[in-house]
Amino acid sequence: MKRTKSILCLLLTVCLILSMSAVSAFASSFTDAHGNVIELDDSLEAYTDNALYGANDAARKGETNLGDLWTDALRWFAVSGEINAYFDEDDVAAGNKSVAVDADHIVAIWNGGNLRDDLAAGKFGAEDLAKVLPYPNKVAVVYLTGAQLEEQLEAACYGMPYTEASASAAASFLQVAGLKYTVDTNKKYDKGEAYGKNWFKANSVTRVSISEVNGKALDKTATYALITSNAYFNGMDAAYVIKEAAAADERSTITNAVVRDVIWLYLQKQLSNRVGADYAQAAGRITIKAPAFSDVVAGTYYAEPVAWAAEKGVLEAKDGKVCPDADCSRAEVVSFLWKAAGSPEPTTSTNPFSDVSSDNAAYKAILWAAEKSIAGGYNGKFNPDRTVNRAEALTFLFRAAGSPAAGTKAGFSDAVSGSFYEKAVDWAAEKKVAGGIGNNLFAPTRTCNRAEILTFIYRCYNN
Repeated sequence: MKRTKSILCLLLTVCLILSMSAVSAFASSFTDAHGNVIELDDSLEAYTDNALYGANDAARKGETNLGDLWTDALRWFAVSGEINAYFDEDDVAAGNKSVAVDADHIVAIWNGGNLRDDLAAGKFGAEDLAKVLPYPNKVAVVYLTGAQLEEQLEAACYGMPYTEASASAAASFLQVAGLKYTVDTNKKYDKGEAYGKNWFKANSVTRVSISEVNGKALDKTATYALITSNAYFNGMDAAYVIKEAAAADERSTITNAVVRDVIWLYLQKQLSNRVGADYAQAAGRITIKAPAFSDVVAGTYYAEPVAWAAEKGVLEAKDGKVCPDADCSRAEVVSFLWKAAGSPEPTTSTNPFSDVSSDNAAYKAILWAAEKSIAGGYNGKFNPDRTVNRAEALTFLFRAAGSPAAGTKAGFSDAVSGSFYEKAVDWAAEKKVAGGIGNNLFAPTRTCNRAEILTFIYRCYNN
């Protein structure tokens, strides 16, 4: 009987050991997004004082503290020289066994679409990190010029600002280390040839400006080493610039270093396994300028003019709205022009208009416009509330600019020769203040809305 109990106990113990082994084996493996089963090192353990954000497309919407940590680890890997042990045999044989630029010219990027989960405050391990990056990425080094770096950032911001509709395109948005940059989404992306399903090559750099690279100004002609992933090396997402640069410089290479392993190296060797106050929030490396008004759509023709007008004090919005589609009155046009000119005091206090009282918000602007022969009246009336058309609006702008003569005729078929607006239309077309509407038509009698007027004024000052 005792022997039977002993055998039963032994069998139970064996079953328990096997059961624990099965649980341990399950916990020590992870199936990544490509279906690869990854063996995890359960001994890896770190602690973060604050949540690090990657879930719910966080890194596609803007800079995150997790994006900062990730790119810092990649840049550290190169700057510290740890990367030197991971160049493959062919690279080493060819003499390519370290990063070929100094630390001031080493930067790191990581696309927001490849950060997929948060790291909650507290202890985390290898499986948690595998959920953040469920891909078998390796570290790559790409050599490119400052101008190429700027273009790559431009291409990567095509989907910004993030919306549900732009989520796929925003996967290319770049987290960075070693540089600071601004994306002005008021400006329209200069869309070129299609690249993949969700992106377009950039015809020019219009939205992005790099304010510094490792504390220094960007040198567009200098060579920089970009530390990134093998996927970006091969041109994933909007990375056409990186793909072209990698092909053009034989020093560019994919190393043997697994990205998740590099993150752990950084955690252990640089942070002593604790992510502290330096990563409590995003570090301010990326600035996204979005429309300040709820009814202004990013990237529209008028978004940048509206942003300029608000910055210069030309525009005062009501309840956070610009009402870009609302018709513009004569009083509003001269008020915009007056404010753009610096709100000068009119030299006369004599009011020539019977329908403009001193309590009118545009009173000084109207007196100034009359004094400068920018806008006159009709039978002693200014008609401040009357909607302006394209011909009248451009005539006001033309006069405010000093009535400069145009060198060429616009030649629109519907612009009447000898009309009050003829010279204004010629000037506006030549200076690219306003063009036609197609089919050689100018549409002089078409009503102007606020978006159009502000755009015309913006071009007067910026073309």
